[in-house]
Parts: sequence; C-alpha cells; structure tokens
Amino acid sequence: MNVPKKPTFLGRIVQHTHILAGVFLLVCFGLLAFLFYVQKIKNYDINLLSPVGVRKIILSRDPFYEKVLHSRTIDHFPPNRYFPLHLIPRFTLTKDLPAWGYAVMDRDTRELLYGKNLTGRLPLASLAKVMTSIVAIEKAPFDLLTTVSLSAAQVGEASMGLSSGEKVTIEELLYGSMLPSGNDASEVLSESVGKYMLGIGQEVTDGGVARKTFLNSMNEKAQALGMFDTYFFNPTGLDEEEKEKSSFSTVLDLLALTNYALGNETFAKIVETSFVQFPYKDGYHKAFYLQNILSLSQAFDGIKGVKPGNSIFAKETLISYIERDGRRLITVILGSNHTRDDVLTIYKQIFPESASKAKIVKK
Repeated sequence: MNVPKKPTFLGRIVQHTHILAGVFLLVCFGLLAFLFYVQKIKNYDINLLSPVGVRKIILSRDPFYEKVLHSRTIDHFPPNRYFPLHLIPRFTLTKDLPAWGYAVMDRDTRELLYGKNLTGRLPLASLAKVMTSIVAIEKAPFDLLTTVSLSAAQVGEASMGLSSGEKVTIEELLYGSMLPSGNDASEVLSESVGKYMLGIGQEVTDGGVARKTFLNSMNEKAQALGMFDTYFFNPTGLDEEEKEKSSFSTVLDLLALTNYALGNETFAKIVETSFVQFPYKDGYHKAFYLQNILSLSQAFDGIKGVKPGNSIFAKETLISYIERDGRRLITVILGSNHTRDDVLTIYKQIFPESASKAKIVKK
C-alpha cells in the first residue's frame, strides 16, 4: 500500500497559491479604498480654497468644526429669514465679474438679484470682523473697560493704534475694529469679551482661554444663524500660515450674517460712521482718530458701510450695504482683484441713472 508523501513546505505554498493571491488582492483593494477615502476627504468641497485636511479631521475636537465638516447651509434652505428666499438670481449682470463669487440681495423682499458661486467655501479676510463685532455687541456691555495685552498690540497689519497696557472700552474697540479694520482691536475684543463671558477679571493677563471662548461664540453664532459653511479660526480674518487653517465662509452665509447684523442698531450705527474721535484720557489711552476705510463721504450715493478686506489667500473681499431709491441692498464679493470696480459694475447696473462718483478704499 502506497502511503502518499506529505508535501514539502514549498509544495504547500504552491498548493495554496490561489489563496495567497486572493489575500493579496484583498489587501490591495483595501489599500486602494483607503487612499480613495483619504482623497475624498481632502476634496471635501472642490470650492473650498481653504481645504479641510485629513490631519485636522483626525485631531479636531471642536464640535463646531466637526459640524461644518458634515453639514452644508443648503441642506435645509433657507434656514431662516436672514437668507434669500431662493438660490437662483433674478437677473444677470451685463458684464460678469471675474471675482470668485458675489451676490446681491434685497433686504426687504429677500430676493436674490445677482449671484455667482453662492456656496463655494472661500477665505474671507477682514469680513470676519462683522461676526467679531456682533458677538461682542451681544455679549458684553459697551462701557466694559479692559487692558490691551502685548500680544494683541503686536498683531500687526491694519491697526487701531493700540499700545500694550492702554485701557479702552468695548465701544472704542468696536469702532477700532470696524472703521480702520484694526486687527489689534479685534484681538482685544476677543480677549476682553471672552474674560467677561468666563466671569474672570479684565486684569488677568493670560487671554488664551478667553480668546478661545470668544472664538467658540463666533462659531456657535454662525451655526445658530444657519451658516454651516463658515468657520472662524481667529477674530481678525487674517490668513494663518496655511490655507486650511484660515477662516472661510461663503457668499450666501455672508449675506445672511450681514442681514442679521444690520438689524442691530448699534452695529448699523458703527458701520455707517465715517469718522470718530476718542480723546486722550489720562491714565487710560492716547487719542484715537478713526477713519472708515470705506471713505463713505466719497462713495456711491447711498452706501451705508459695511466692510472691505484683503489678504493673500482671500484676495480682495467686500460687503457693501446701500439704501437708495427706496431699496435696501446687501452686496457680497469674494476673491476679487478690484472690489471697487466690481461693486461699481453692480451698482451702475442696478441704478443706471447714476454715473456717480465712487471710491472704495482697500484695507
């Protein structure tokens, strides 16, 4: 009787080649699926010029940031009365704008008059200060006195002119943030209002926790307004070192934010101001002479504010509010080479009888 020989080790490998091949194919398939998933996350929104990277998704513990990753404003449109009623513009500009995105909305009818790329997530530069200001107005008293920190005084670029150790009020900081687009004023607002919200003294020098508390309030407010395509990494709108760490929003979200903010009388009064002076106060601060960089006195007839901005990532940006001929219109422009030219193109088509003077000064 012949007893079959046991296969050698090499023989067993040969016999199971088909199994090994199957395992190999499964591993390859799994690897390809993982790479596809990673790439899908990287391309979460093809319009997001400040893309959300995989590393940030893994490391994020911010519930507001997580919400932005998995939600869009248009998922439940319109979320509230601050947004336009529809997403299809009624009219088309005779000459389209080269900006990344823009829109014009009538505040009274909520009609979307013109628009392009309403929902693309884009850097917004100093337009972030609209949210900074409205949160500060709603969270702290005007006469709250705070001390300017060294880090806030040194933030750089557009400035109110604050010096470390000066004592200023929330009111002074709001004008300093919105008129000359002071990054120093916005940073002090975030620290001081954050301390007030936490119930800690304004003399506390470490404003890091307070600043984060304020930023959380900015992002919480955005989502309460239905702005799920917006996230603020800082209170100024300044570019961070990388695009994916820089604040972003959409034309659509900014229409709603501005519509909401203009409903606040204090905010509306501030952004309509051409010039304000805060005199020297012994033991408190130097004199401040704050000019609105929109140069309202030279602007297109009827313009009431609100805010320009620019940065490397965002290019030029603008939110403009005009009251003219019985109409109240909000215009948002993102990613422009010349917001002045773009907003004039829009206003001249809406108000063709006026070839009025216009000068919108860049930040």
